[in-house]
Amino acid sequence: MRIIDKIEFTSNILKRTEKNKKATIDYLNSLQNQIRNRNKIIANLNKQINQINENINTMNIEYNNLSEKKSGIEHNFELLLRKTYVQSLTKNKFLFLLSSTDWEDFMDRKRYLKQFNIYTKTRLQQISEQKQNLDKLLTKINVEKANVEKLIKEENDNVLKLKEESKKKDKILKELKRDRKKLVRVLKKQKKEREKLNKNIENIILNNLSGGNSVIAKSEAKVVSNSFEENKSKFSWPVRAGYISSHFGKHRHPTIKGVYNFNNGIDFRTEPDSEVKSIFEGEVVGLMHITGYNWMIIIKHGKYYTVYSKLENVVISKGDKVKRGQTLGRIGDNGQFHFEIWKEKTKLNPEKWILKI
Repeated sequence: MRIIDKIEFTSNILKRTEKNKKATIDYLNSLQNQIRNRNKIIANLNKQINQINENINTMNIEYNNLSEKKSGIEHNFELLLRKTYVQSLTKNKFLFLLSSTDWEDFMDRKRYLKQFNIYTKTRLQQISEQKQNLDKLLTKINVEKANVEKLIKEENDNVLKLKEESKKKDKILKELKRDRKKLVRVLKKQKKEREKLNKNIENIILNNLSGGNSVIAKSEAKVVSNSFEENKSKFSWPVRAGYISSHFGKHRHPTIKGVYNFNNGIDFRTEPDSEVKSIFEGEVVGLMHITGYNWMIIIKHGKYYTVYSKLENVVISKGDKVKRGQTLGRIGDNGQFHFEIWKEKTKLNPEKWILKI
């Protein structure tokens, strides 16, 4: 997804979440994501502006060189035409030939006139070509100048929007800090929900590792496992579009000092009611409803497991064999989706396995 598309996408999410009029971590994450993308846009615009300015400087040097060359040709040509002898030739070539002393002198003068004509045409052609080259180069310079002016305006617009977004972010941070007690309660609740999700995932995986409820043969599992591993960093996103709102691992809380958030996977922010698709073929070995995470699906791919949670509804059942890209269900109105990848009992960073968009 292009940065400009990401900004537009996040802007739509911000408009929806802003209607709530409440300071939330989700809104703060969306703002921070928007600010990151806005900074990328500004950095890219600066690169383009610098490159165009370099092009203009190079073309200006080339233009000056061509102008000097054209002036030199014109100057030399004018000097030649000013000479009395040459002027008499150009004014009356017929008399010049008639004034020959003999036949040999006549032929010499005729050859001279021919050479002079060729020289004159060549010089005039060179002057004409240089003028055309200068005109073309000047047009290019003017086009590049117009491009850089357009980019500068675009950059200024983005800088203004960035300032607005930064002010909103600071305001949200202040509001969240004032609500510290409430935030701590929310964090404790989220921690319990996360631990419950983690426990259920581990139980399902351990049950499969011990041979329970698995219908995939060992030889087949080996092939599937190898195929899954070979696709590392190439898997499509389980949702069509959006951005990663929370990354894998341990993260410092944005407003509460000494508090850290732990994420066993990654969280996506996408359009409400978006479809969730399986990133690889496998077998549904887990399907349950968990408080705070709605429906959770676990799909086995040999030694690997993918976990899809926060689904509002599902369209598969436990024991189903699913294909790559098959729809598993849909997320809710909040546009939030949680995704994990495990290798047996080890949690993996999903961002290392999916495409970078």
